[in-house]
Amino acid sequence: MFTQTQLSNWAIFHGDRDGQIATQFKSTMKECLDTCGYDKTEPKMVEVKPSMKPDNWIKVMKAQLKEGVQMVVLLLPGQKGKCTLYDDVKKFLLTEFPVPSQVVLVGTIAKGKNLRSIVSKVLI
Repeated sequence: MFTQTQLSNWAIFHGDRDGQIATQFKSTMKECLDTCGYDKTEPKMVEVKPSMKPDNWIKVMKAQLKEGVQMVVLLLPGQKGKCTLYDDVKKFLLTEFPVPSQVVLVGTIAKGKNLRSIVSKVLI
């Protein structure tokens, strides 16, 4: 992390019930990027509905992800150990659209604690 490329083409995917949490996540991420002096543009915010089916996430990602995407953040519904979407979504990203990606469970963010710490770890 001695040098950073501009983060100009990235996206945050979230479920249809998690718009408010996604906005909070995006806002905190902007604060962290500004603090670090990171050159960036606003992420594309993409809603997935209904959000409990892996096929819907994959369908939306296929439609939204284009060549040149630098990073994808997925805010998946659920809690640690109970998220059934993770494996299918990560497999798609690893095999069909290899792009740096980070999954964050909405249950982790919804607790309201350590959001800034979570975002910092995503950026690293």
